[in-house]
Amino acid sequence: MARAAALPPSRSSPTLLLLSLLLLLLLRETGAQDVQVRVPPEVRGHLGGTVQLPCHLLSPGPEVRVSQVTWLHVDAAGVSKSVAAFHPSYGPSFRGPKPGEERLSFVTAGQSPGTRQGTEMELRDATLALRGLTVEDEGNYTCEFATFPSGTSRGVTWLRAIAQPQNHAETQEVTLSLEPVPVARCVSEGGRPPARISWFSPLDGEAKESQMSGPVPGTVTITSRFTLVPLSQADGAKVTCKVEHESFEEPILLPITLSVRYPPEVSISGYDDNWYLGRSEATLSCDVRSKPEPTGYDWSTTAGVFPASAVAQGPQLIIHSVDRLVNTTFICTVTNAVGTGRAEQVVLVRDPDKEPQRRPQRCTPAETLQKPCCFQRIVI
Repeated sequence: MARAAALPPSRSSPTLLLLSLLLLLLLRETGAQDVQVRVPPEVRGHLGGTVQLPCHLLSPGPEVRVSQVTWLHVDAAGVSKSVAAFHPSYGPSFRGPKPGEERLSFVTAGQSPGTRQGTEMELRDATLALRGLTVEDEGNYTCEFATFPSGTSRGVTWLRAIAQPQNHAETQEVTLSLEPVPVARCVSEGGRPPARISWFSPLDGEAKESQMSGPVPGTVTITSRFTLVPLSQADGAKVTCKVEHESFEEPILLPITLSVRYPPEVSISGYDDNWYLGRSEATLSCDVRSKPEPTGYDWSTTAGVFPASAVAQGPQLIIHSVDRLVNTTFICTVTNAVGTGRAEQVVLVRDPDKEPQRRPQRCTPAETLQKPCCFQRIVI
């Protein structure tokens, strides 16, 4: 039998081998890039509540197998530790102080449709739930998938612990002063991060803020005091405390009515510059604006002589018959719990013969037809 002649070695064999290796590496790298881990960049949770850290494996097809999922936590100090793991054969495991006291759990591991128990379980949803959130739980969380044949893929999310503050505002009753004092207070208690407080007011005032530790570790209580010079015009004015926090859908507005105590501000009304001798039942009124309400009224004169025809009835002074003793300066003094205020009224008594009189007024022909005569008031 004739033997086939041996073929000479091909000169292109090393080149083909190199190209095959490069193609294999390229395909493997392309496959690794197609396997991605989807996690949100940031997750917020309320202190004391339960928060979920979503994590999903995105792969091009069922040929990618998950061999294990691991969650790593890097705290604020930069210390990294494994906090949870899930193995298709052995199930979940958590790093906890005591068995049964774990605060972590996988939300859908082994329960979602399409997963298979045993060594070939596919774990595509590694969402982690954390209950009883504390400040120490803050930090970066890495969700890491060990897959075959693509290798390890991971995603990192930042967990923030927040706390919604409780807010209230109140007026601080003050007494009239020429120095600025706090007249209103607004408190935002137990916020994380601290709340932002501002004021809206028609008055010229300023805010002074302080902060202290809140009732829950890691929270802050902010106190803002609205300060101004408390004059009587500030009493009853409306100011508004505005509290902003990232946990609010919209700012909280807290209206406040200011309260300023001040002594009586007095004026006298009722004198019409037409008090003549013999006039009856003339009256002066003592008009007062004060807080609190007046407790006493006192009528007197600068001459020290009080007319016998004048009778004081609280805020009113009634002169039954105007005589020459009424030609004086009357004083009304008003007292309240804060202090005293007074006002003066000069009264000029006219002679009877100088009482305002009327005389005929020149009328137009048309006016004469409408009314018998016209008069004008002549003041002498």
